Amino acid sequence: MSKYSNAFQRLHRAYPSLNLKVNVNKDQNTVHIVLPGLRFDDIDHTGQPNMVTVFDMMSHVETAALGNQKSFLDYLALRQKNLRIYVKACVMDIHSNFYETTTPKAPLDIQVKLTNIGNTTITTTNELYCGGKLNPSIRTRSVYALINKKTNEAESVPEWWRSRFSPLITSSENKLMVMPSKKVEPAHVNHVTIPLHDTDHNERTRCASYLRYFTENTSIASRKEKLKHIQSTFHEFHIKRMSMLYWGPTQWGDSLLSETWQENNPRTIMCQISKDNHPVWFGKMELHDSVFGLPDLETSKPQSQ
Repeated sequence: MSKYSNAFQRLHRAYPSLNLKVNVNKDQNTVHIVLPGLRFDDIDHTGQPNMVTVFDMMSHVETAALGNQKSFLDYLALRQKNLRIYVKACVMDIHSNFYETTTPKAPLDIQVKLTNIGNTTITTTNELYCGGKLNPSIRTRSVYALINKKTNEAESVPEWWRSRFSPLITSSENKLMVMPSKKVEPAHVNHVTIPLHDTDHNERTRCASYLRYFTENTSIASRKEKLKHIQSTFHEFHIKRMSMLYWGPTQWGDSLLSETWQENNPRTIMCQISKDNHPVWFGKMELHDSVFGLPDLETSKPQSQ
């Protein structure tokens, strides 16, 4: 028996103790969850929400919904067919109103829905609402690939699953594309060894962990004035969009190389993470040009070198 065979069930055994009510609709194509709100630990040293933590929280909601009874997208039926889903690409957009100090960060309303079905992929949209606003403050689109557990190969979306869920896509969107950028030297380098708590129930590196390696490297690079356009600090800015692309898995104990750089756009930062000289993850961060919630404070003008 695989050492991971019951890990998924053990993970979901924890959710009832959190009093987390996962509301999957009768068609199993939409999820609605209300969370109490952000904690002090979810706020960074600038007094603003830590976006890595928020991304992680929204990802946990999807994971909880996939293992719920009833299961979002009938994922438990896919598992019975030896199919698993893994993120291949992701884009997270953060509206400026989320950073407003007058916007309540509790409770948080999260809605997840199916928005696209490809040949071997499915796309979900995860939206976070706060402050009683009718429009989402954060919107994350994730492309999942279907992988056969036994062969570890990509598989086509099963016809029975496609026939069932295709008619239920109410707001179909174009396929999500994340294009990587070629690394520009000099790039700031940071070495990472993956600890167990950065992995999921399969001991594969979690999406939020890669994002944290990116932001930590960027923070250090800006502190050492190694970024091309930012001569103050990365933390003066608010994140507007984060785009991520996953080429392959890494696991607990792997040694990774994180490289961060800027090109000509002063509000954009890139990162490539590699294992044994092979890229496994790419990320791009786009920044807002203003500090929100503090009208008398503006970010420093980015400088070119």
